[in-house]
Amino acid sequence: MIEVDGVVYGDAVEIAARLGPGVTTTMVRNWHRRDGLPARRVGRRVYFPLLQAAVIERDKRRSTRGRPRNS
Repeated sequence: MIEVDGVVYGDAVEIAARLGPGVTTTMVRNWHRRDGLPARRVGRRVYFPLLQAAVIERDKRRSTRGRPRNS
């Protein structure tokens, strides 16, 4: 995890680990592609803001659309 201007960023693996066992790295990358999760590239690594990822995850979990998740 890194912090830039008071915002905590992590790569897909770190975000998935921080948000819990129901979140995978593929989900984080899909949120970027489909749901507008912003990303910052530093060298070869791509970092996502933790707070915005948590908001998207919360909204997805509360949604009644799609297949329900177990966790």
